[in-house]
Amino acid sequence: MQKRLLAIPAAKGHALAISVEAELEGLIARGELGPGEHINELALARRFGVSRGPVREAARALERMGLITVILNRGAFVRELQIDEALAIYDLTALLIGYAAGRLATGITAAQAQELQAFVADMEVAAKEGQLDTFFDLNVRFHKRQFAFAGNAPVEAVYLAHTRKLMLLRRRSFDEATHMLQANAEHRELLDAILAGDVEQARQQGERHGRSGRARFLKAIAYREA
Repeated sequence: MQKRLLAIPAAKGHALAISVEAELEGLIARGELGPGEHINELALARRFGVSRGPVREAARALERMGLITVILNRGAFVRELQIDEALAIYDLTALLIGYAAGRLATGITAAQAQELQAFVADMEVAAKEGQLDTFFDLNVRFHKRQFAFAGNAPVEAVYLAHTRKLMLLRRRSFDEATHMLQANAEHRELLDAILAGDVEQARQQGERHGRSGRARFLKAIAYREA
């Protein structure tokens, strides 16, 4: 995989640490740093154009998020998420997506609807063109906005905390173009139920989408292991 050159904006203290943390998380999300891979502080510091301190601090922050594992006397490594935990997270997020969809169905604004519709349209293009990275990024942003619009901060925090861990495995779910198209068809059905103001249907569509994501993940793993 070709490495993307990074440029951390000039910053100091906490702002610098946050920037490095975001870049390191991005490398993991895009698969440039895969499960089990060593976090080379020196190499990353050179790549980011910073000292090793902010990289070490970012690794510690991502350890608290469940993305990195620190092994005594060996260093930091991208965490290898176990399948059982991943499936448990899928089960949880299915319920959370359903809940958020139900709340949105009671009072989504025109501006919010337009933003979510734009995401669905852009994902359709990405899916048809086989643009995995673009689709994955749009999919993540679509659901983040759904939870932000739902207006329940504690639920949103739980969703973000757990789905962040799925980045370690979740991209596999969209390796096939048909999987991207299926997922986006579900997005469209979910959004249609929300816009219709049908709380129960929106909830059911949200939960169904979460369960389907779980199934796509399992199918993708079976395909790779075959």
